[in-house]
Amino acid sequence: MKKNIIFIILIIGLIILSAILVKVFPIIKPKSKQVGLLPLLREEEIKKEEFNEEIPFLKSVEILLVDKENRCNWKLLVEMVEEKEGTRLLSKIKGEYYTPSGDKYLVQAVKGQLDEDFSSLRLSQEVLLSGPDLELRAKELSWDSQSGDQIVGKNLIIDHRGLSVQAEEFSFKPEDSGLLVPGYSQWSF
Repeated sequence: MKKNIIFIILIIGLIILSAILVKVFPIIKPKSKQVGLLPLLREEEIKKEEFNEEIPFLKSVEILLVDKENRCNWKLLVEMVEEKEGTRLLSKIKGEYYTPSGDKYLVQAVKGQLDEDFSSLRLSQEVLLSGPDLELRAKELSWDSQSGDQIVGKNLIIDHRGLSVQAEEFSFKPEDSGLLVPGYSQWSF
């Protein structure tokens, strides 16, 4: 019987001792040393400031542009995009233009410009737009999301089945299969 009482007292003592150690141990436990993050943040800020002095650019970018009704009009692969004064300068552009009915035209351009909110596009220098029944070359093509089915441009050259068209300015609506040259002439295909 004395052995049982001693055993019970020993178990109760161990429980009390372990409870005291659990309470006291967090106080005794050494605190971790704090890492100084401020120098790291300062270094990062300096690097960002240095980077902002250069023109930010992206390489091999795919750009999708939609009209006011959220239909995809342009799918472009751009070799380089540079951001400058709220616009994006594009270089070596290849891609596709989609009409509202889903017809596809292939497009290539040397340079381009995209505004800050992606609502207007201007392609320049040797622009080629080719589709199922038309291939046109121009010095400049422009598009905006408000008039998503219309492309306007400058310095147009078309050679199509023996017909040659040259114009300083033009408007092209692929959906209507129409090419409008301001002045006294209007052409349709």
